Order: sequence, then structure tokens, then C-alpha cells
Amino acid sequence: MPAKRRTAASTSKNSDSPLSPRTDDPAYQEKRKKNNEAVQRTREKTKKSAEERKKRIDELRKQNDTLKVQIEQGEKHISTLRDLIIQGEKTEDGHRIIQEILAGPDPNDND
Repeated sequence: MPAKRRTAASTSKNSDSPLSPRTDDPAYQEKRKKNNEAVQRTREKTKKSAEERKKRIDELRKQNDTLKVQIEQGEKHISTLRDLIIQGEKTEDGHRIIQEILAGPDPNDND
């Protein structure tokens, strides 16, 4: 035979049991109020923490993109210098290119 189900009527009869607090008890109401406030603070703290993590992730992604661009520029410079060395040409244009690369990035250059 299946287990007997409890109904709302049968559980309401037991509301005076020592395990069920009375909802009209001021001490119980105060405990519930404090618990609700604590839950709210915890949720707000969790939300703030998630927002801060998301902001940090976005910052790191931007920084990563910037570093990737710098790597690409460095690789282009290396390739140019390697080509000039292999060619062995000591032209004025080659000398100018080497000086530009060694001087570093031009602040007006958006490449």
C-alpha cells in the first residue's frame, strides 16, 4: 500500500508542535526579519562581487588586445630588420627604417 500523503489540513493541525514556530511570536518574527536582512546583504555582496569580476575581466581583455597589437608590431619590426640584414644593403632608406624601429613607437602612429 502506498504511503499516506499529508494534506494542508493535516499539517495545519500540528502547527502547535515544538518543531513549528508560531508566526505570531515576536521573537520568531524578529529572527525572520534579521535572517531576511542577512540574506539580502549576502545577495547584494554576491552581486557586487560578480560585477567587479566582470569589470576586471573586461579590463584584462582590453589589456590583452593591446599586448597582442604590440606583439604584432614587434614581429613586423623583427621581420623588417631580418630582411635588411639578409639583403645586406646599406642604403639611406634601410638606415632610416632601422633608426625608426630602434627609436620605438611613434605616439602619432596609430598602427
